[in-house]
Amino acid sequence: MKRRIRIVSLINELLFGGDENRLLSFSRTVNAEHFDHHVVCVKKPNHDFDSRNGTMRKLYADAGIHVTDLGEGYPNIGIRRANPVAALNRSVMLTRTVASFCRFIREKGIDVIDAHLGSGSLVGAISGALMRVPVTITTYQVEQWDPLWLWRRVHPVVLRGAAAVITDSERCAQEVKSFMRRPEARVEVIPNGIEPPSTSRSRAEMRKAIGLPEDPRVRIVAQIATLLPTKGQDVLLEAARIVLDRESHVAFLLLGYRRGGSSYADDLEKQARRLGISDRVRICAYPGTIGDVWSVVDIHTHPTQLDSLPQAIMEAMSLGLPSIVTTVGGIPTMVDHDRTGLIVPPRDPVALAEGLLRLLREPETASRLGRAARDRYRQRYTTAAMTSALENLFAGVAAA
Repeated sequence: MKRRIRIVSLINELLFGGDENRLLSFSRTVNAEHFDHHVVCVKKPNHDFDSRNGTMRKLYADAGIHVTDLGEGYPNIGIRRANPVAALNRSVMLTRTVASFCRFIREKGIDVIDAHLGSGSLVGAISGALMRVPVTITTYQVEQWDPLWLWRRVHPVVLRGAAAVITDSERCAQEVKSFMRRPEARVEVIPNGIEPPSTSRSRAEMRKAIGLPEDPRVRIVAQIATLLPTKGQDVLLEAARIVLDRESHVAFLLLGYRRGGSSYADDLEKQARRLGISDRVRICAYPGTIGDVWSVVDIHTHPTQLDSLPQAIMEAMSLGLPSIVTTVGGIPTMVDHDRTGLIVPPRDPVALAEGLLRLLREPETASRLGRAARDRYRQRYTTAAMTSALENLFAGVAAA
């Protein structure tokens, strides 16, 4: 009987995010007859950090996926990046993490390292070179590390040394190739795949739980994304003010965790008060399943300024919800304007508000776009399609 291919997926931490969801979907659906799949996390659980930033560890546990931790913590929290102590801490952690991961590779007889994002790709690349195990690197943008002078020299080498670089859109693939310079590593575009989010809680129950108006006549416009300046929540608030001046039965939900202790969420709260709309806007996180939140959404928007192929848009499409999105990254390959959604320029609150008003005032248009979006999801963005493509890639890398 042919031996199963042994794959280890390495990721820094399991915060709520698109890549973490992608890994969860793959882990749930990978063919266990042909692949022996492991998930390894650089960081160990940290209650304070995880409660502030949100963690998907319970979702992995509920799915029966064992996560091995390499045991690193967060010694640089509260230390300025330029501080020599922070640089020393990073160097010590990198050395210790590589040593621990190499032991894991040797003990499990790993055939392919599936390294994810910045820290995961660096540790995975070094460990793969030391252990002579091929490495694939998953990324969704040309990431930046500190210090920048070192990143500009090291990161292209890390990418070029991979057996394959995996990303989710052609736009990101071209950016990665340009950054690598010659010679280029093999770059594979494999869009994320998801299952439609589900919930066991009613719409009315969730409105009350999140703090939204309980009046069923009030329609909910939502953005579901990590609270970061690049996600464009500030633009959504500017658009919300325009919409609320013209439509009364509307409320806005900006749902997401803060990332890295950012004060951006506080800035958004202040902005809502300054605009006089704080009574019609809810800015919060939710620790339960994301399907609970989607149950209250009538119109989805994602006015991001930096993204590749956002999972939130896929989730909205899978549920048949109309979306208003921006011309960023690979988003225009997902959404056809006025066919499967509406597309507006980034950082244009007036255009965003006009699109929202159109969908609020034209329910038949919103329904048409939602139906077409669900059809597009079924054609391109299912878990089965993503998992099959990844399995084929890993099998080829292992054979080579």
